[in-house]
Amino acid sequence: MMYFRPKVLIKSALLVTIGLIVATQSYASLLISPVRSVLSERDRTQVITLINTGNQTRSYRVEWRQLMAVPEGGYREYTEEEKKRIAGLEKIVRVTPKQVSLQPGQRQSVKILLRKPEGLAEGEYRSHLSFVALPLHSAQENNQGETSLKLQLLMSYSMPVIYRTGSVIVNPEITNLSLVHIKESGVTNIKVDFYHDDLFSTHGRLVATWTPKNGTPREVGLLNGYNFYPETKNATIQFPWKDFKLAPGSLEVRYEGQGEYQGLLLAQKTLTITQQMIDSVK
Repeated sequence: MMYFRPKVLIKSALLVTIGLIVATQSYASLLISPVRSVLSERDRTQVITLINTGNQTRSYRVEWRQLMAVPEGGYREYTEEEKKRIAGLEKIVRVTPKQVSLQPGQRQSVKILLRKPEGLAEGEYRSHLSFVALPLHSAQENNQGETSLKLQLLMSYSMPVIYRTGSVIVNPEITNLSLVHIKESGVTNIKVDFYHDDLFSTHGRLVATWTPKNGTPREVGLLNGYNFYPETKNATIQFPWKDFKLAPGSLEVRYEGQGEYQGLLLAQKTLTITQQMIDSVK
């Protein structure tokens, strides 16, 4: 059952999310698909496809990481105290295989399987599944004619894996809208400040619509796949205003649900720009 506003309720699900939501995501020579998947109690298995788009054979180690979302975007590593206090998914989700080797153009499936234990406390559980690129080994001659071994820098690509259990009620708010002009690039960003006090995350897209005074509304900004996680009560995100021109009118930003929140309006807010405001910054 789902409630529209002010509360949104969804059933338990296992979510796999990675970055912004598109059909696939490419990192250097690694293509990952899908970038977001949902496992339910009826379908506890998910297959992730890895494709080597480069011209060299590459190997990847599949491992878990514990990462905390930060208000300004991105993640940081758990502290040792947080690792003891916050439950992850590595004990209830099985991943196979643990390492893959891909020739150029080759693809490999990685399977994740939920093994939910009895008596699991209600809430949201998240760990990050990482694909760590193992270094390429190359031999080269040094100035003395001796052969040395050159190791490349390790790179990793992480995706959050989330399991929700219990009745999921969320109520995110957009607390403030503002504009940020970047002089170096000439780009004007729409800055959105969020707040929530929820135990569960939300997932959706930000749609910005500009309506000039006595004019026709038009979409001026779009950001897909925004995740607002429970460990961050306050968060800020920015995205560009296309073809920005300062004029009287109103800017509306809508946080529209995607995935399991599809069709729901999670939050919205309007910024009105008056001629008086424009004159004050000239």
